[in-house]
Amino acid sequence: MTRDGVQSDGQAMSFEYEAESGRWTWSHGLRELHDLAPDEVPTTDLILDRMVDEDRPVMLARFRHHLDHAGPYSCVYSLRRRDGQIRRVIFVGESEAVDGDVKRLTGFVVDLTEPIRETARAAVAASAEHRATIEQAKGALMLTFGVEEDGAFELLRAYSSRHNIKLAEVAHRIVAGLCDPAFSREEPVRSLLDIVIALEPGEGASHLPVLPA
Repeated sequence: MTRDGVQSDGQAMSFEYEAESGRWTWSHGLRELHDLAPDEVPTTDLILDRMVDEDRPVMLARFRHHLDHAGPYSCVYSLRRRDGQIRRVIFVGESEAVDGDVKRLTGFVVDLTEPIRETARAAVAASAEHRATIEQAKGALMLTFGVEEDGAFELLRAYSSRHNIKLAEVAHRIVAGLCDPAFSREEPVRSLLDIVIALEPGEGASHLPVLPA
């Protein structure tokens, strides 16, 4: 927790949506971001209500699209908290289908409101021996989720901030996960999502191996 009761910027928050029941499951951090009371149930209407007016119709159209089309997705939008504070977030995940029908959406949200990109870039520059691994992890995020380089970089920074560990170590863990048979999946998106969730403490995660430096 940080100022205004919001998780520190750059922290990843996971979610799951069951298409048939319309039921959302949010991690604790995602509930905090949206000002949910302990007994309040997350809903699609609540998410849309929190969005700024200009983003709402676009995001609703994209949500409906992903309920009809399986595959990875990512999008950036702004939400307004009850105290009037505007937060800029990136929404990344996968739409999963069974026999052609989408059954669920899974993924995570990262708060990008106050990026510290220059600090993170300096960390990369200071870790020249790890640069190849960082670029590999960033490339995996770009290809899997269809985000631009800066978006992938922000995601790596988010994990670094989340766990209070160096950016290079986060990259090593992601790359190690991609090489670990335990995370082998038919769908690359599912594999990377599982690796990301494994970095989330308290989410039923296992410890990821670390590649040699």
